Amino acid sequence: MNQVLLRTTFSLFLLFGFFGSSYCFGFYLTELAANERKRWLDEKAWSITNNMTEEELVGQTIHIAIPSKTVDQIALDEIKQTKPGGIILFGKNLGKKEEILSLTQNLQIAAKENGLQPFLISTDQEGGRVFRVQDGITHYPGAMAVGQTGKKEWGETVGFVTSYELRSLGLNFLFAPVLDINNNPLNPVINTRSFGSDVNRVSEVAVAYEKGARAGGCLPVIKHFPGHGDTTVDSHLGLPIINKSLEDLEKLELVPFKQSILGGAEAVMSAHIVYPKIDPNFPATLSKTILTDVLRKSLQFDGIIITDAMEMHAISKNYEKDRPGVLTILAGANIVLLTSWGETAKKFKAQLMDAYKKGEFRFVDKEGKEHDILKEAVQKQIRKKLELGIYDANSILPKVYEENQKQKEFLTAWEKERNDRYTTLSKSLFFAKEINEDSIRAYPKAVKTSQILPEQTLSFVKNQKLKEVLKSKKIQSVPTKSFGSYVKQKTYTTYLFDSTSEPEILSVVSLAKKFPNKRFLVLHGGTPFIQLPEMQNVEYLLSFSLTVGSWEALGVKLTSGKEIPKVDLILLTKELKTPSKGAFPESL
Repeated sequence: MNQVLLRTTFSLFLLFGFFGSSYCFGFYLTELAANERKRWLDEKAWSITNNMTEEELVGQTIHIAIPSKTVDQIALDEIKQTKPGGIILFGKNLGKKEEILSLTQNLQIAAKENGLQPFLISTDQEGGRVFRVQDGITHYPGAMAVGQTGKKEWGETVGFVTSYELRSLGLNFLFAPVLDINNNPLNPVINTRSFGSDVNRVSEVAVAYEKGARAGGCLPVIKHFPGHGDTTVDSHLGLPIINKSLEDLEKLELVPFKQSILGGAEAVMSAHIVYPKIDPNFPATLSKTILTDVLRKSLQFDGIIITDAMEMHAISKNYEKDRPGVLTILAGANIVLLTSWGETAKKFKAQLMDAYKKGEFRFVDKEGKEHDILKEAVQKQIRKKLELGIYDANSILPKVYEENQKQKEFLTAWEKERNDRYTTLSKSLFFAKEINEDSIRAYPKAVKTSQILPEQTLSFVKNQKLKEVLKSKKIQSVPTKSFGSYVKQKTYTTYLFDSTSEPEILSVVSLAKKFPNKRFLVLHGGTPFIQLPEMQNVEYLLSFSLTVGSWEALGVKLTSGKEIPKVDLILLTKELKTPSKGAFPESL
């Protein structure tokens, strides 16, 4: 009996040992392949970088905009003269799906014909109020709406689908997500672009968005480091100053950045904000203390650092004489982002060329090793271009992946993985409807929609999609001008209004004051960081987004019979004056 037991135990030991060793050996082989691939990426990127001329090296650090929806003569001239590493696209460049595909393909052809590395082609596709690509992409609500759901899975889904669809249109560099915590309700520029007012919500939902976007095919950028949420000045128009110490930032602003970097984030955008207690002389974009000491060394970020647009007044009106292009590279940035072309691009290229020829980017470290900061910045960008797989048949190196089977296999497996994931998500229509509806919140308290009876409710809404939804739910809509005649009818106890601005809200509030026995519900699609007067007979439903899907969701939730939870944000108090409208994105 003991011998049988011993034999059985020994056999099990051998069996588990075999599987255990097989697992460990398999893991070892996987790691070996990954290390081999990474080593090739490093070496190949250095080989490409070392073969560039000084002019090509400088140009690679600059990303520019172009004027139209096609690669016209102006765009071709800019590409030839600046030799940029990337192109940023705005609404004016982005038409129908077919036009976008043609534009991105022709941009890469132009890069090849000018002997340049393939472009990183970028755009600000945050959702909500910053929605550049309109055709060929799923219309999700903005960041604050997604954040209000509190669900990491929704954040990751939105990030993945947005990234995948952009990549299918030829874009490969996504300037999202915003990791700023909008804890200051007077913030005129971040506002609903933030995922929320609290550190946990942003750290969970926004960080999940980045993870999903990284898997989707585009390189996502977390922004605006080290935090733009606690400002009252729009850096497009002025120079924000935040009097917080590094210890203060570590307790709030830096938390989501740190978490995202630990999770594998590979690109960061700097903020044009001065933190005098950290660096009294320069904003984060130009500060070596912030970009190198804090971001690189303290947070151990080894990815790409790109500046926010250098034409923004925070930089252009305050630091132009300091050669901002040179300062930001010296501070630790890899890419100088311009949202224009022509004279501005010439100016930045000239200052960088002059500094490079004078040796300002070269130094010897304490160990005696020579460094070329600008060349290191270029190598980091080239490495990422290789890893993203954008060297194709239309590139200057159409067969580069034949040099390394592991990278070739990696790209094939990655493409299959994201295609399979997208196909699965498409069966649920990418959960766009569910996310829109899940984002609706109430103020100043939860709203029980079961108490809203169609036969006792009258709608004065103007938005057509909202009207359609309410009509399908048997709620009658009438013109606002007829309010006077309907208010006299005892049949109706609840009145619905829609709004996108504070003046519209205040006009409804003035009516509510005259009829305290009637219930007024305001369905608000604009920013919630305005005055929302609290009255016994006035309630607000908030979508944080002006997309068609958000308006539809407001109507669906209103008539769902379910309770709509209270909003989880830091909003304006009665004593605070509504902030002026931020310049972004209308002016760019």
